[in-house]
Amino acid sequence: MKKINSKTLKKMIVEEVAKMTGELKDTEKLAKETPETEASEFASALEQNIDFMKALNIQEARLVKKLKRIQEAKSKIGKRILKDI
Repeated sequence: MKKINSKTLKKMIVEEVAKMTGELKDTEKLAKETPETEASEFASALEQNIDFMKALNIQEARLVKKLKRIQEAKSKIGKRILKDI
């Protein structure tokens, strides 16, 4: 006899209840109902998202450089203020 953990038992119970209530559909019926789409339809959207991500990475790199310059200038001014006091 094989022991069953609580997660597996709960999953089995949920599946059986779904079968009895008719909520669980047969996979063959579900496959027939699902419309097929061509991969080329999603390719352009994926390509646009990738291009946008690259552009954001470039912009992020520019902003990081600018932030470093600002932090350095702020540090120098702070040191100057402390030196003058």
